[in-house]
Amino acid sequence: MMEHIYPAFERGRIMKKELLWALRDYSYAALQIKYRDHADGIITGCRVRPEGGMLRIAPGMIKCADFIFLVTGEERVPYAPTGEYSSLRFCLREREELPDYTRYRTEFVLDGQLERGKNEIELCRFRLKAGAELRTEYKDFYDIQTEYDTMNLADATWSSVGQNTLSKEVTDYFAHKVLECGKAADADVQFAYFLLQGREAADYRILTDYIRRRTGGDAGDGRMDTGTAFHRLEDILDGIRRGTSAYRPDRTDGERRMIVWD
Repeated sequence: MMEHIYPAFERGRIMKKELLWALRDYSYAALQIKYRDHADGIITGCRVRPEGGMLRIAPGMIKCADFIFLVTGEERVPYAPTGEYSSLRFCLREREELPDYTRYRTEFVLDGQLERGKNEIELCRFRLKAGAELRTEYKDFYDIQTEYDTMNLADATWSSVGQNTLSKEVTDYFAHKVLECGKAADADVQFAYFLLQGREAADYRILTDYIRRRTGGDAGDGRMDTGTAFHRLEDILDGIRRGTSAYRPDRTDGERRMIVWD
């Protein structure tokens, strides 16, 4: 038989230590159980914005080494133009088992290492030239991966059930662009609503199933990586704007990535 204790939060009640322990255990266990089947990555929040030579990282939740970390306050990391790629990552440096608790030591790191190491979660990457400003406002969807002076979120490590997925900001931006298009089919509009209504990143199984159905691919092969998914969304958005439903496999990378500046 199991026993469940829930404190009564009423005026005049004294919170005994047993009730505080129950509250502590419940809140801790709830997060671990809810995201037990998620891959390591950003679960929610952790939005990055440049300001005055600093990268400001908003509060959020990150799963790393099968543990849910809460970023409860804004974190700041200095940055400067180098002309080379820089990657901002959440890194678990040490896990120490003590008699009364487990201590985790983590930090946000910005360096030129683009390959994620063990227990590292990427938030963004960019390549900033001297004298330029780091952009977070995009001209269009494909502008997210512009090589220079643009915060690239397409390679960020986001968590979904069983595997990583695209950034919440990336899929929200795609959804907004779909809704701006008067030629969008009902199915595309409904999928855009689905992307926007969630507070967490889209389940990658649903995202890739939509892509495959929309482009005429096999809906069940399970081999699409997040980089390919991003570029397929580019092509889908291009097709919606053109009023066509078919993916054009003959498009070159140059066509796909061309940006027209006003």
